[in-house]
Amino acid sequence: MKNPLNKRLPRELKGDIGKYIVIFIFLVATIGVVSGFLVAGTSMKTAFDESFDKNNIEDGNFVLESKMTDDLKTKLEDEDLTLYDNFYKEETYKSSTYRIYKMRNDVDKIELFDGEFPKADNEIALDRLFSENNDIKIGDKVTLDGKEYKVSGYVAFSDYTSLFKSNTDMMFDAQNFTVATVTDNAFDKISDKNLNYCYSYTFNDASYSEQEKHDKNTDIKELIAKNAELKNFIAEPDNQAIHFSGDDIGSDTSMMITLLYIVIAIMAFVFAVTTSNTIEKESAVIGTLRASGYTRGELLRHYLVLPVIVTLIGAVLGNILGYSVFKNVIADIYYGSYSLGPYVTLWNAYAFFITTVVPCIIMVLVNIFILSKKLSLSPLKFLRHDLSKKEKKKVVKLPDFKFMTKFRLRVIFQNKSGYIVMFIGILFSNFILMFSLLLTPLVNNFKTEVIDNMICNYQYVLKVPVETDTKGAEKYAVTTLETDFENSDNSDEITVYGVDKDSDYVKAGFVDRNSVFVSEGVLEKFGLKVGDNLDLKTKYDDKTYRLTISGTYKYPASLAVFTDIENFRNEFEKSDDYFSGYFSDN
Repeated sequence: MKNPLNKRLPRELKGDIGKYIVIFIFLVATIGVVSGFLVAGTSMKTAFDESFDKNNIEDGNFVLESKMTDDLKTKLEDEDLTLYDNFYKEETYKSSTYRIYKMRNDVDKIELFDGEFPKADNEIALDRLFSENNDIKIGDKVTLDGKEYKVSGYVAFSDYTSLFKSNTDMMFDAQNFTVATVTDNAFDKISDKNLNYCYSYTFNDASYSEQEKHDKNTDIKELIAKNAELKNFIAEPDNQAIHFSGDDIGSDTSMMITLLYIVIAIMAFVFAVTTSNTIEKESAVIGTLRASGYTRGELLRHYLVLPVIVTLIGAVLGNILGYSVFKNVIADIYYGSYSLGPYVTLWNAYAFFITTVVPCIIMVLVNIFILSKKLSLSPLKFLRHDLSKKEKKKVVKLPDFKFMTKFRLRVIFQNKSGYIVMFIGILFSNFILMFSLLLTPLVNNFKTEVIDNMICNYQYVLKVPVETDTKGAEKYAVTTLETDFENSDNSDEITVYGVDKDSDYVKAGFVDRNSVFVSEGVLEKFGLKVGDNLDLKTKYDDKTYRLTISGTYKYPASLAVFTDIENFRNEFEKSDDYFSGYFSDN
């Protein structure tokens, strides 16, 4: 038998159609954006992870001063790895640096984004993001080494998903630096004055653990350094050009899901308030239904139908828009920052659950919590329009205020539940508003703080220690460790600096050689204070260090630790003259 209460649903919907439309649009927009973010992020992250096998991305690369000898090649191949020539030449055009490679078929393969790969010697394929930033179209001409090349297509280098010219750069530069590919013959015709003897390698055994890869890379670097003049060495895990984009894709997932839950909770609250008002208007009808035998559960389920249906339809439509419209918007944001290859949209069961099932659950729970109290009254109270659960209390005695002041206070006391609801609604609304308005000032302020508190104008990190006669240059040592807190599965990278006790650049005010100062961010993020211990560990072999915090140093650029360079050398078992780089204002 059909429930006659269902006939009331169209009338209830029509009675509050304006509210339902607004809530529906808000739900569709919010769920669509979050669904699109999760779908695009997951799909692009999956494509990024799969590209390591698909494009045979290197396990490391190194640059030599001259071409590798057969003897060194034999020694390296004995380390159970495969070597690949990955030479490149650098040319400048319109103040931008073009790093030119031959076409790759074996390692670090190149993906075609648009157009076609170079076929003629006067053709060149450029990185897509660089081309877009500089308004270079397919078919345009660029001049390199005095020769004109036609842009045949846009490509994505699997080992340059972020355009870092140097691995030690603080940030990539997709405006003034690009990678490009030409035919083998065209490459040979370009002048060798800026030829770099770069070699990539992959391990033959794919089952190596991260620790084993680290140890192998260390051995390889030492072997090369003993047998050739090594200009640069980058292991794959440390290669920012490969990993920077992958580390960022999907990193804001928690923030987006939190925003979704907040919005759904607000919408559920609005639904509950709207339904409560309907119950108050129809109290006589509800009293009659209750007296006729309808249970509280039946009435509660009836009043839950519209909120759940509206939420479910909004969630389904939001997901459709997420997979079709918003997914492309989010993907364009990533493509506007990184040189990623094409991706395929994947079905995301987790995104569907988060954006469809969870909102319906939140909607049901919030409405049950609020409406069950409302419907728990006796039929007689509904018939009398007396929806107060508590006995009427005596009127609160007010001080000897003016009449209008007393009147306003009486209105507030008599409608305190409504004002509480309004207060919560305003609180949530302002939270979302401030959440959006604070982002730009926050980023701008952070930028200002970083610039104002730089250690020096130029901070050099050396591949090998080299002396300099530059006036004012000051040696320092640096290493990167990870936090090692109990009951924590996550770790953060901490940069540890060893500087002169009386440094002209880091004026920390070391009390003695064993003093350890940390940046203010370390104290704030980990809830530490001066005098506490900071436990750190190495990334691969889990060797631990316990440092006692002596004070703080204002350095907002990163999470950092500063200590005397002699203490640094003793703590990390370095030689007495070890250093990693220079601070300089020149």
